[in-house]
Amino acid sequence: MGIKAVSFDFWHTLFTEQPGAFLLYKERRRTLLSQAMLSCRNVAHAELEHACHLEAETHNSIWREEHRTLAASERVTRILAHLDISLPDTALVSLVASVEEGILEHPPVLIDGAREALENLSRRYRLGIISDVGFSPGRMLKRVLADHGLLDFFDSLVFSDEAGRAKPHIEVFECTARALLAKPEEIVHIGDLEYTDIVGAKRAGFHAIRFTGVTPMEATETTTADFVTNDLRDVARLIEMLG
Repeated sequence: MGIKAVSFDFWHTLFTEQPGAFLLYKERRRTLLSQAMLSCRNVAHAELEHACHLEAETHNSIWREEHRTLAASERVTRILAHLDISLPDTALVSLVASVEEGILEHPPVLIDGAREALENLSRRYRLGIISDVGFSPGRMLKRVLADHGLLDFFDSLVFSDEAGRAKPHIEVFECTARALLAKPEEIVHIGDLEYTDIVGAKRAGFHAIRFTGVTPMEATETTTADFVTNDLRDVARLIEMLG
C-alpha cells in the first residue's frame, strides 16, 4: 500500500528558534508578569523565578504523564496562584494575550531545506502538522506559517492546545489521519523527538522518519523510526522507499 500523506512536527523539524530567542521569550514573560502585578504588590525577582519554575515543572509533568499541554491562560494563572496574586479579569486577559504573542517579536526561523521539501511533497501527498505547544498557542504558530507563505501547503493542522491532547497520545494521530483522508499505514510522520514523535507515530500505525538536523541523537540512543535523516531535502527519497 502506497504513502498518501505526510505529517510534520513544527518545532525543530520545520522551524527553530532564533539564537538566544528562548531566553528572550523567558525574560519577556517575566517582565510582563512583573508589570501586571505592580497593581497588587512588588514581587521580588527570586520569588517570581521560583513561581515560574514551579509552574514549568507542573506543565512538564502534565505533558509527560497526561499527554496534554496547558493553555497559556492556565499557565499564567498558576504562576499568579503560586504568588498568591489575583488579577482583575480584564488585566489577566491582556496579560495572557501579550504572553501568547511574544513569539512574534522574535519569530522562529524556517529550517534549511524545509520550504523545498514542502514544495516537493505537496505535489504528491496531502500534508499535515502535529505539534505540541508551550506558551505560544496554535493560533500563533499558524501566523508564523502564514507569514512564511506556507499555510496553504497543509490539509491538516493539529496543535495540542486545540486538540486537547499532546503527542504521543494516539488521538492527535487519529485526528490527523482523518483530516488527511488516509489510513495510518499510508502516512509518514516526521519529527525530532523519539518519545513524542516517533513512538507516538508508530503506536498509531504511522511510518516515521526522525529528523536530526536540529536535535541530534545521543551517541547511545536508539530509535524505532523507519529512517533517520539530518536533511529535510532527503525526506522525499526516503518516503518513496517506504512506499
